[in-house]
Amino acid sequence: MIEARTQLAAKIEGTEGQAEALTKTEAFLAANFKFTPDTPAGERPNVSASLSPWAPIPGARSAKMEFDVELKGSGTKGTAPALGALLKACGFGETVSANTSVTYKPASTSISSITIASYEDGIMKKIWGARGNVSLKLEDGAPGWLHFEFTGADFSVTDVTMLADVTYESTKPIAFLAATLTIDSYSALIGALEINMNNAVALRKDINSASGYKSAVITNRKPSMTIDPEAVLVATYDFYGKLRSGNEGALSLALTGSAGNVCTITAPKVQYTAISDDVKEGLRNLGITCQLNRNAGDDELSIVFT
Repeated sequence: MIEARTQLAAKIEGTEGQAEALTKTEAFLAANFKFTPDTPAGERPNVSASLSPWAPIPGARSAKMEFDVELKGSGTKGTAPALGALLKACGFGETVSANTSVTYKPASTSISSITIASYEDGIMKKIWGARGNVSLKLEDGAPGWLHFEFTGADFSVTDVTMLADVTYESTKPIAFLAATLTIDSYSALIGALEINMNNAVALRKDINSASGYKSAVITNRKPSMTIDPEAVLVATYDFYGKLRSGNEGALSLALTGSAGNVCTITAPKVQYTAISDDVKEGLRNLGITCQLNRNAGDDELSIVFT
């Protein structure tokens, strides 16, 4: 089977934990796909005259899917991008303003579950009752990528023909260039930025289910960010002083593309939690780890497409 002949599709579930039928409409572009089933078996440590083992009994089952998706909008203002369904199942709420914008912010309730399937040159791998974690990676000169990792409450692998006549979003991702970035009102010189929601995902046990699980659920989150600013004089910007004081400063980042593909990322209270020294091509840099803190709650990060 040819690895490149792979399609992915996903759909928010109408009923939590019940697999959705997927069509070409739910297909989206992705890369670096990986499927990992988990089928722990019940051991049978019976004793007899023989040392040979007894066949274990298959028990609860679940699976993980992970993949990368380009950071890009739908290309139409006020129309949710394909990655919107994935963000919603990673603990984000979606607010659509007609003909204007689509905003994603963390949520603590009403988090959607999702069904996801891969079509791999004749085989379909599918998980459902899934929720997960997402991280964002931006590097100088490269398009932005979102890495998703979903845990499903059950899975199946069957022979299925690939989706026909799929049409993907025509928008292209924006390179991490000419970006307007400030942190704590300082225009730091950086080459890379990463944000990880660090969602804690647990499986809800359910003996009434054939898999032993009802669904996966997000039980907590602790969003973090790393940046690599060039080192400067304390008088220019006091990174270490901010670390010592526990200062919280706002992040603002704009990736400018065409209408419907402008991405603005903000965080109201970024707090430095660790700083390390680094050298890149003879220049002193800092490796800074940050925590994204709440303002009023469910607002520690905002991703807006306009």
